[in-house]
Amino acid sequence: MEVIYLKNFDEVKEVPKLSLVLGNFDGVHIGHAQLINYARNNSNGNLGVFTFDKPLKTIEGCLTSLDDRIEIFKELGVDYVFIILTDDNFKKMSYIKFVDLILKKLNPVKIFCGPDFKYGFNAQGDVYYLKERFSEVYILNYVNDHNGHKISSSSIRELIKEGNIYEANRRLGRIYTIKGVVSKGKGKGLSFGFPTANLTLSDNYAVPKEGVYVTKTNVNGHILRSLTNIGKNPTIADNNKLTIETYIFDFQDELYGKEISVAFYSRLRDEIKFDSTKELIEQLEKDMDDAIYYFDYGKKLG
Repeated sequence: MEVIYLKNFDEVKEVPKLSLVLGNFDGVHIGHAQLINYARNNSNGNLGVFTFDKPLKTIEGCLTSLDDRIEIFKELGVDYVFIILTDDNFKKMSYIKFVDLILKKLNPVKIFCGPDFKYGFNAQGDVYYLKERFSEVYILNYVNDHNGHKISSSSIRELIKEGNIYEANRRLGRIYTIKGVVSKGKGKGLSFGFPTANLTLSDNYAVPKEGVYVTKTNVNGHILRSLTNIGKNPTIADNNKLTIETYIFDFQDELYGKEISVAFYSRLRDEIKFDSTKELIEQLEKDMDDAIYYFDYGKKLG
């Protein structure tokens, strides 16, 4: 798969026999995947995805970083990923110039997108203008959940923030995962037998609701069972700072400064302020038992 960054629009070149899928693709959820799969199954030649390096509108936390999206596109069998760098010049570009200076130069044989794809200054461009300018434009309807509601990046983002990880994962079509670098904490977990990796996020990810989660942590390609606490550690901390801390089962290696990823499977409970460290340890041991049961028997928790 070839990744092409588009900034100098004078250098945009035609790709032979290109079918192009347009979208923001935050999360690359099951609706996005269906659109890409449909395009691949109805194309003869190269399959390209056209997206942006960052959201065109302000959002409170992304579901995927750009690197995450690129990796998922590769898994979906995409041949080319075209990435627009959304600087001030691009944001001021009219929808007509967007088509003339970029899409027309790529010269796609077919275009695929959802019904609400917008582009150009103030999002003035729509699918109807695409149909005027290109001979084959395919508009796919949304994928809906079991209640008939549209599956969208924004709805998944809200589910994550509500702590409904099970439903968020179902709509994503995979396990919600965040990445970051392990930074030094106060080391209080180590003092009572539960050393944690304090995560500094590598992107503006949507952070799940405060609480304790069953997770798996990827350390140098090794997938390890873990528990992750999101919150302010009221039992042992003396500040109001939100932290993301992961306890990895049966793991002793040094992680400071290393990038890890944490995948969220199920929410166990709210964060609780205990009267003593002893009560906290007892609860953490119970949390471990619940997590092991989840992974061994697939029981949905939370």
